[in-house]
Amino acid sequence: MSKLKKIKFSLFVVYAIICAISVYLIVVNHKYKFEIKPFPTLVLVTLFLIETKKYTKTFIAYLLLSLVGDVLTSIPYGFNPGIISYGLSYLVLVNFLRKYLSKETYKLLIIYLLLFGFLFTVIYVFVLNDPGNSMLPILFYGVCICLVTSFILMNYIESMEHGNFILLVAIGFRIISDSIYAIVLFSETDMYFDIFSLSTLLVSNFLFYKGFLFNEQQVSDFFSRIDRQ
Repeated sequence: MSKLKKIKFSLFVVYAIICAISVYLIVVNHKYKFEIKPFPTLVLVTLFLIETKKYTKTFIAYLLLSLVGDVLTSIPYGFNPGIISYGLSYLVLVNFLRKYLSKETYKLLIIYLLLFGFLFTVIYVFVLNDPGNSMLPILFYGVCICLVTSFILMNYIESMEHGNFILLVAIGFRIISDSIYAIVLFSETDMYFDIFSLSTLLVSNFLFYKGFLFNEQQVSDFFSRIDRQ
């Protein structure tokens, strides 16, 4: 096994261990259960920087903004700026994906926005009974996640590649995670909701990492073939 593969394997092990510790801290209701939340994302950033050949700034920006969101939502009075940071991370993905869509595919945008907007409204009405001063940040977040979900779905429909499918599954897990997290924050629930929300979030971030890495490697292989011609 090469040195690079050993480093990657070690980071995968570290990621799995931190994920397990994160779940355990929720189970025992430890005071540091929120403080450890950003560390899995840091491991994924490190893994991506090690594995990528042509640095995809979009994914790094997405992870870093998600990391900021993780930190802010883990501290007192940080929820509102935290979910705004999450929303900005989705806009980064939207800006990246829009360049790969044809004009014909763009015609479907309104349809998907209405669909995902309806789903978000249902969650907002039935889960967030009293969002208080978080209403505007939550609405901003809702618009952003509806946009990125629409763009990821359109991107997959236009180019049904493996990497795009992984991104589609990743945003699906993220929607599930955020929906359950909203229930945890604004309703009385047991720890199993919190565990499920965190677990799906960790799976989602890992799938985003794999999806972007897969697409990035395809782009690198494409340019390598051009250089050889």
